[in-house]
Amino acid sequence: MISTLGINTPLSIVGIISQIAEYFNTSIAISGLYVSSFTFTIAICGLFIPVLFSRYERKRTFISILAVFAISNIVIIFTKSIYIASFFRILSAVFYPAFISIALTVCEDIAPNGQGQDYITKILLGISVGSIIGLPITTGLGTIFGYQVAMTWIFSINFITLILIILFFPRIEGKSKSYEMPFSSLRTKEFILATVGIIMMPIGASIVYNYQPLFLQVVSHVYTYKLSIFLFIYGLFSIFGTWIGGKLIAKRDKATLIIFQLVCGGVFVLLYLFANHLIPVIILILTFGVLDGMGYNLIQYIEASVVPESPELANGIFLSILNGGIAIGGFLVDGFGIMSIFIFGALFLLIAFIMMFYVIRIMKIPLKYS
Repeated sequence: MISTLGINTPLSIVGIISQIAEYFNTSIAISGLYVSSFTFTIAICGLFIPVLFSRYERKRTFISILAVFAISNIVIIFTKSIYIASFFRILSAVFYPAFISIALTVCEDIAPNGQGQDYITKILLGISVGSIIGLPITTGLGTIFGYQVAMTWIFSINFITLILIILFFPRIEGKSKSYEMPFSSLRTKEFILATVGIIMMPIGASIVYNYQPLFLQVVSHVYTYKLSIFLFIYGLFSIFGTWIGGKLIAKRDKATLIIFQLVCGGVFVLLYLFANHLIPVIILILTFGVLDGMGYNLIQYIEASVVPESPELANGIFLSILNGGIAIGGFLVDGFGIMSIFIFGALFLLIAFIMMFYVIRIMKIPLKYS
């Protein structure tokens, strides 16, 4: 869990886009591309990098990847060229899917019988903490002290994680030999429809999540340290959501997968209707925080269910879907104004609901805990 927290902190710079633009003396649009390059790269590399790394010894793999992150972050801290910074940010993102996917696979392998989802949830909690708790901390440091201080904080977390892995993580051998990619599973109607359905969820959620700080500033007039404090509280609610999501998946997987889309979409509609009323907005955004945390479990679970013969591939697809959704969601809202985030978010979640209902109730795809 701690290792995934450390490797996810680079995702948290979404809150300091204006500081990035100022530091590199470039436009907001270019800074946005710099930030989203990480998620776009993960979305592409998640489809094949985890399988390529599955044969190697786990501890050595983790150390190598964290070393790449640490070196890249040192360069990013001191360079004044956004092109050099982008290269090293993309380089880190290439190896990110291998780290998370193997961590998820190892946790499920070492879990006692019947506790696999609990162990997976711990890894997903690390992802949640790194990307969501990291957001207010990075935003606060970047807003008050500037871009370099924010990136130094990210490097520090990466470096501490590297030391902990070196000292405490045991040697675990990789797969004795590489195996064929299960392309037959990827061509099935069940896989295609389930994947199309589930990717609509992170697109819908990320439209709101990525533009949430801007909405709070422009519409709700929440600024500076108040914004960071609120985003930190949001992160705590999201961590709780990741934990409760794992419990619900293990007990009522089908109902959770279907109902989630309607509940989250309903929250977005209410946010649109009550956008000018601060107290309802706070309550609804914190509710979304819980749902946002649950989403990690739902995406990973559905992919693990439709590609059971290759956990590394399933976890890689999970990362591709999650980060592809974040990247796509950020671009969709650019030309439509801040209030459109809730309309777009609800629309994509409605599509996700229809697709998941069809796949689970009509096609009756087998799920891991059903």
